[in-house]
Formats: sequence, C-alpha cells, structure tokens
Amino acid sequence: MPDFTDMKGSLGTLMEGVLGRNRGRVSSHSGGDAYGPRGSVRGVLVQDGFNYLLSKIVPGLMGFLSVLVFVRWVGVEQYGRYAVIFTSVMAWASGLAGWLSQGILRYQSQWRDLGEAANFLRSAAAGTVLSAAIGAIVVGVALPAFGVQKGWPLLISLWLLGALIVYTVAMARFQASLRSAMVLRFEAVRSVGCFAIPAALLWVTHSRDYRLLLVGIALGYSLPLVGPIFSRAKDHMECGHSWRPRLSAGQHKILGELWRFGWPVALWMLCQQGLQVSDRYFLQKFSGYTDAGVYASMYDVIVRSFSLLFMPVTLAVHALVMNQWNAGNRSHVLRAIQVGVKYQLLMFIPMLLSSAALAPWVSRLVLGRGIPGAAALVLPLTVGGFLWQVCLLAHKPLEILCQTKRMLIGILGALSINVAGNWTLVPRYGYRASAYLTVASSVAYLLLLFILTPMQKLRDAIETDEREFVRTSSPVAPTLTTLS
Repeated sequence: MPDFTDMKGSLGTLMEGVLGRNRGRVSSHSGGDAYGPRGSVRGVLVQDGFNYLLSKIVPGLMGFLSVLVFVRWVGVEQYGRYAVIFTSVMAWASGLAGWLSQGILRYQSQWRDLGEAANFLRSAAAGTVLSAAIGAIVVGVALPAFGVQKGWPLLISLWLLGALIVYTVAMARFQASLRSAMVLRFEAVRSVGCFAIPAALLWVTHSRDYRLLLVGIALGYSLPLVGPIFSRAKDHMECGHSWRPRLSAGQHKILGELWRFGWPVALWMLCQQGLQVSDRYFLQKFSGYTDAGVYASMYDVIVRSFSLLFMPVTLAVHALVMNQWNAGNRSHVLRAIQVGVKYQLLMFIPMLLSSAALAPWVSRLVLGRGIPGAAALVLPLTVGGFLWQVCLLAHKPLEILCQTKRMLIGILGALSINVAGNWTLVPRYGYRASAYLTVASSVAYLLLLFILTPMQKLRDAIETDEREFVRTSSPVAPTLTTLS
C-alpha cells in the first residue's frame, strides 16, 4: 500500500516548487548550479516538468477559449486576416529573439560569479534592444511588400513585435536559471491577458475588426513585462548608470558568443514559424481569407493541444540537458532525451485514436458550425503536431554539440517542401493540402536530422567525460542519481 506520508510530502515539495520556495538548487546569479550535492536528475525533471505543465495548462485553456470565442465573434474571414498577420509577426519575432533566447539557454549557466552574471545580463539586454530595432525595420518593410498590412495598423504589428521579443528573452532567462515558477507566473498573466483584453475590446466597441485582436494580444504580452521593466529602470537610475548602450570588451565578447551560437538557431526558428506563415499566406492568396481562417482556427486548437501536453516535457528536458552538459554530467544527456520521447509517444497514442473517432465533432466545436471538408483536417494536423514535438527533442544532440548549422539545413529542407507544396497544391486541394504538408514537412525534418546528427561524436564526448570523472573523482565527491 502506498505510503500516504510520502505522497503528501511529494505533493508538498511540488507545490513549494510552484511557489518558487525550493530554489536552493539554483544560483541567485545567472544560472547557477543545477543541483545541490544531493540533487536528483529525476527530481529536477519532475519538478520543472510539473511547473512547465502548469505554465501550459492556463495558456492552453485560454488558447482554446480564445479561438472558440474569437472565431464566433469576428467570423472566420476576420480571424483569417488576424491569423495571417499574427503568424507573420510571430515568425519575425522568433527569428529576431531566437539567437538571444537560445544562446541564453545554452550559455547562461556557465556564468556563476556575480560580476560575470551582471556582464551577461547587460549583454543580453543590449542584444534585445538591437533585435527590436532591426525587427521594426524588417517588419515595417516586409508586411507592406507582401500586401499583408499597410498604413497606420502597421504600428500595431510593430508594437506586438517588440513585446514578443522582450517576452521571449525574459522567458529564456527564467528557463536557463531553472526558475520554472517564474515561467508559470508570467505565462499565467500573459495568457489571461491575451484573452481577456481582446474580448473586452470587442465587447466594448461592438466591433468585428480583427485589428482589435492584435491590439489586445499586444497588451497581453506587454502586461507581465511592465513590473520587471520599471523595476530594472529604477535600479538603473539609482545606480547612476548611463542610458547610452555602452558595452565593455568582455560584454562585446559575450554578445559575439551568443550571436555565433544563436544565429543559425534564430534562422531555424524563423523557418519553423515560416511553415505556419506559408500555410496561411498561400491559402489567403489562392482561396481567400475565409479558408485561411478555417485552417488557422483548426490548426490553433489541435496543435495547441500538443503544446499543452507535450511542451512541459520538452522544456524540462531542454533546461535539464543544457545544465547537465555544462556541468560536465554528460552521461545523463541521451537518457533524458530518450525518456522525453517515450513520454511523448505514450501520450500521443490515445490522442490519435480520439481524433480519428471524433473528427466531425471537433471541427463543429472549433468553428461553431459544420463546414464541408473541415473535419478532414483533424487527423493530419494531429499527426503533424505530434511529429513536430518529437522534432524539438530529436535535434537536441545537435544543439548541445553546437552543430546548429546542421539544424538549419534540416529546417530549410522542410520549409522548402512546405512552400513548394502549398504553392502548387493549395490552388487545387485547398486547406487539406496544407494539413498534409504539415505532416510531410515534419517527416522530412526528422529524416534530415537522422542523416545530419553525428551520434558518434556525441558518444565520444560522453565517454571522454566519463573517463575524466573516474580519473578526478574522490570518495567524497557528490554523485547524481541516474534516470530510471
């Protein structure tokens, strides 16, 4: 019979982790040690996975509710216009913030001294400002050039872009510090705001204009950032620091290191988000905004369900793998990735069976009415959503080996298939072609990862680390429990 005391203690530990009270395993500086002397890989993975699960439950529920409400309030045609612009801005934000966010996740835990952590933070802040400035220029030119948005509404997109970049970098710093409780708090505030504010704007104005959705989403992403930005600005003024963006030679070096690692990842993220832009852009171009709205609403609900269930595993494994690798405990890396993929597969099987049986009901639930052909999107989007979550774990070996250019080659291949397929097939088959191309793109990326990943190099690095540990270890050296 299970020990009730142990179960109660475990739940208490998890709730303390949710509230951020068990952060002894994390340094108060940049990232800190991932574990104390008695740390456990499994314990860290469970705690962070639990926090990341909670950080996805509220956004997931708000995301489902947002699609259901917004599609009914503004209609599929206006929702299609919103989806095309939002995914375009999101793609550019992912690319422009990606080099920083991924670089932070990769390197922040290396800077443990207080002075080094301050240099790293200032370098990251300078990179954020630079990314936002470049993004304003790029998006300001790209959206009008492709006929997506013109005139004063473009200012809304630029505001949204800036909020997305800052928010992405902030989340990366929390994840790199293993502060999953802060990720939970920010995501809860952001997700509620991104639903409540647009809904309030639509209700107050009695309008069906998609631009109100964009304004509300921009406010929702800005809301959790207000407190930290004002606090940081206050500290900056009290210390008498200059507002001019001066960086020391060491800070320039840090920023350069982040850029060299991150630019292929940033371009990878731009291409990955470009897959969604490709679907929606070609649908509105060849079939109109109504079909783009039908596809976007179905995609947002189905794929978001995988983010809700699978991304907690992905985020926990990512932070754990990077901290283990940087701390020299490399023998745990492959095991953590394998456990993550196993959990994803076990969760996917019942979802696949349910989607096959309930496809007509799902399409009516999302769209509010029966639309011919919409039910046919459920199964391919379910498979495609799962495969892309597997991809996020499958390319971890390339990340930790800093072989990000190989990741870029893989995603460029997947994007090429997606763009060429949508260009040629959407005029004939409509949104069904886009749904099946989601599956084809993910399969192509997995195959390219299988070809491009140097597994022998990874195994050699792990074996070298194990030999070094055996040579330098002593009877009093702390050990880590292995995953089982």
